[in-house]
Amino acid sequence: MQVCYVFQDEYPWDIRVEKFTSSLADAGHQVVILSRNRAGKPRQENLRPGVEVHRLPIGWTRIDRDLMNFPAFFSPWWIRAIARTVRQQNSDVIMVRDLPLTAAAVWAGRTTGRPVVLDMAENYPAMIQATWDLFGPQPWDYLLRNPSWLRRLERWILPKLDGIFAVSEPSRLRVIGLTNGGVPAWTVENTPRLDLVYEPVRGEVTEQIARHQGLKLLYVGNMDGKRGLDIVVRALPGLREIDPDVLVILVGKGVMEPQLRKLAAELGVERNLLLPGWVDQKEVPSLIGEADICLIPHLLTEHTDTTIPNKIYDYMAQGKAVLVTQCRTLRQIVEGARCGRVYHDTDPSQLVQAVRGLTDANTREALGAAGRRAVTERFHWERDAATMLAALATVTDTFNVRHARS
Repeated sequence: MQVCYVFQDEYPWDIRVEKFTSSLADAGHQVVILSRNRAGKPRQENLRPGVEVHRLPIGWTRIDRDLMNFPAFFSPWWIRAIARTVRQQNSDVIMVRDLPLTAAAVWAGRTTGRPVVLDMAENYPAMIQATWDLFGPQPWDYLLRNPSWLRRLERWILPKLDGIFAVSEPSRLRVIGLTNGGVPAWTVENTPRLDLVYEPVRGEVTEQIARHQGLKLLYVGNMDGKRGLDIVVRALPGLREIDPDVLVILVGKGVMEPQLRKLAAELGVERNLLLPGWVDQKEVPSLIGEADICLIPHLLTEHTDTTIPNKIYDYMAQGKAVLVTQCRTLRQIVEGARCGRVYHDTDPSQLVQAVRGLTDANTREALGAAGRRAVTERFHWERDAATMLAALATVTDTFNVRHARS
């Protein structure tokens, strides 16, 4: 099978795209990733046997490059690039990542006579709505990133697809409702690969955490206003009553970082907060390995209620007790696997109380073992990859039979 995977951002790198395309190549299929090219990288590049990346034109100036690469659903450059790639590679199916380029992929699919499958890694309208609610829209957002018209676009385009991969079961049920069950949908989660062996990389941040003697709570990810990191910092005075040497490590970059430093200073808890900034992805497993408790403090929104961040499975795979907010997908995983605790997203006192119940090392070890067992038995990519491969075969077979009869 020849697959054209349309990715709205720069590639490399994205962990979900890497897992999809590697599994396809491992199964003997050929994949071309069509990606954005804001950085002016080579138009074509071989990534590994069976996987190439083709990039959009770099243009003559930064202005026309940005215009040609912008992932608008109506973009003639993206539509033309998708159709050209499909014809050149004789692709059997088009896969498109998330909502912005779905209409462009459908139009290219109709032009070339190919089925189109959406990899819905996010509830995109809900994600943009959450950003508006927290930060307010920028002037151009009313036209380009407007939750209202994104929801209308979603209702219009989803029924025209040949299949949908949703990141969680609640997300799958949502799209079934939007399409009235007229489009087949499968759940393909952000689970980890069990077949990869990562060589531990220990940088200065890992060594600093390893030397710390107190209770260590770790968060890894973006640091925007939707992550609930200010609630974690507000919980620090209460956490210090449990353990004066408690250390909260928030790894990542984002707009909240200066605010978190200021808040920690106001509360007098600077010595209990470590903000190392961006850390190389290769070092993250070692960071997780040194933590006592791993956090996902995301605020409850329509978006976070239906998505699953990769990091929860990364935490579980290393046998760490996890502490999450009451977002539906997070709560279902933690309560179902019995691998951690749940607290209310805006209540620092509940976070403190949850940590109080995790101070015993034997309790944390038992929860971590349950999480590791759940990943080994259920929450792993090998299972999701099998679902994805079988679904793609069904989509292409159904499409070919239907068009052979017409």
